[in-house]
Amino acid sequence: MTKKRVQILTAMEACNRPVSAEEIRKLAGLPRSDLVTVYRNLETFEAIKALQRIPLERGTQLFELTAPGEHYHHLICRVCHKAERLDLCFGGEVEDQATARGYTGIAHLLEVYGVCGACADVA
Repeated sequence: MTKKRVQILTAMEACNRPVSAEEIRKLAGLPRSDLVTVYRNLETFEAIKALQRIPLERGTQLFELTAPGEHYHHLICRVCHKAERLDLCFGGEVEDQATARGYTGIAHLLEVYGVCGACADVA
């Protein structure tokens, strides 16, 4: 575990919410030039299933720590990009249907986009 990995994990734990790589870099106190380092380490954490990548509609991403093997779906605000975990998953049913049709190596991704109450009140 390198010093930078510890800094990145500490920054993510402190947030307790999904965050962007740029936010992680700032919170970890890393120089601007270390954004590539942040992404590389996030990929490493994702590979060991300790992190989940949350895609936003315009191609950017948020990241959140998860227990190994866990995943979540989210409600994501199109305005402020707040991401809230949903307490449900239909993935097992979808994966069962895919398996029944002969698919293998199955994964699923489901995120729901809208405008949160706080942003709707401002508009």
